[in-house]
Amino acid sequence: MENIAKLSLLLIAISFLACALDLPFILAWFFRFLAGVASASLMILAAPLSLPYVKERIRTSVSGFVFSGIGFGAVLSGFILPLIAEKSLTLVWIFLFTISFVCFVFALFTLQSLNPPTKKLPKHECFKMPFFLWLVFISYILNAIGYLPHTLFWTDYLVRSLDFSSIVVAHSWVFFGIGSAIGSLGSGILAHRIGLKNAHIIILMLKAFSCFMAVFLLDIFWLNISVFIMGFTTTGNVALTNSLALYIVGKEHFSTSSSMLTFGFGMFQGIFSLLFAYIVPTLGYFWLFVLCGSCLIISALVLVPIRDKD
Repeated sequence: MENIAKLSLLLIAISFLACALDLPFILAWFFRFLAGVASASLMILAAPLSLPYVKERIRTSVSGFVFSGIGFGAVLSGFILPLIAEKSLTLVWIFLFTISFVCFVFALFTLQSLNPPTKKLPKHECFKMPFFLWLVFISYILNAIGYLPHTLFWTDYLVRSLDFSSIVVAHSWVFFGIGSAIGSLGSGILAHRIGLKNAHIIILMLKAFSCFMAVFLLDIFWLNISVFIMGFTTTGNVALTNSLALYIVGKEHFSTSSSMLTFGFGMFQGIFSLLFAYIVPTLGYFWLFVLCGSCLIISALVLVPIRDKD
């Protein structure tokens, strides 16, 4: 796992460096795809490289800390990258390459020593998804659908449907990043207090609530609260999903289950992104948010049968 993580960081760095060059569109598309694959790999490996090696009583807190990096990165990029872009877009790609390459070099000297080898499974043993993990899988792919209006369509919704200026929309998007930055930390604390499954259900219901807020409360103040909640619950959901998978399958099968969950999330996100892009002009944003909010309610309800820790 450590070597795959290192390779993923290197591929991301190479992709950023390639984007700094004046490449034909097809090559730019290829490197964007490459960066997406590598980023997904890091998302999959973040939890297996950390959670199995900490005490069970603090796993939810550690999971929150690990995945909070997603949100903090979004916030920092929202403030730093526009300033660099004012001077040169090429400098933005060089800046991102530098950060990625530094992370790669850091990983070369740290990952191997920080993570002892995991227990090897017998060759004849194959992984079969338990019923509770199937419930987590269904919940996670419904999340891939439910958060799309606040991410893929949020700018278009505020500008075209609600007639807000681009400056107001840019400020609104910062609230998503702030929510993402603290969401996984907050969900970890909540899980430590009320249990992993219960915290997950509450996070998902809040996520659904943010969808309904976006179409029933149209003042920019409430819209910013809505996108903040969506950011908070998005990283919170990622952290709690991985922690719940580890609780269900244990250390030996955790990396496999995490890969399957992330693959399912990515696949349904891609499918429904294309589908919604085609049907939004006909369906309208009101029903899009209602549909996605309903998906998120179902994603919470399917977790109810899972037995939580005593």
